[in-house]
Amino acid sequence: MTQTATVTALPAVPGGLVELTVVRQTACGHSCDGCGRCAGRTPDLVIQAESGVPVALGDRVEVYSDNKVLGFAALVYGLPVVLFLLGYLLPGSLPEPWRYACGGVGFLLGLAAAVLCDRWAKGRAAVTYQIVRKL
Repeated sequence: MTQTATVTALPAVPGGLVELTVVRQTACGHSCDGCGRCAGRTPDLVIQAESGVPVALGDRVEVYSDNKVLGFAALVYGLPVVLFLLGYLLPGSLPEPWRYACGGVGFLLGLAAAVLCDRWAKGRAAVTYQIVRKL
């Protein structure tokens, strides 16, 4: 997956990580002039990336990240929904309110697993970024 970013800080030591600012994109593309539905802008994302090309402050670059990002997104968004459905559908002999309660517990377990995965990924730097080229 590639994104466009701006160099905001250079490494203190040669071969270190470059600090980049990525403007987050939404599904609508932030064309707020046309629709007026957007409540606000999403905050920019600050990342650290390896640089194989020489860069300077303010340069716009293309950044590559491995596909682990998509896997984490699937986990964060999909797991709570899947666990809710399993919690609701598996105890078919229970009365309806209890099935909803089991689904709610499954949803909360999915959210807890997503939070734990997020903390694990941040602690291990599971997602790596690399500058591919200067734009």
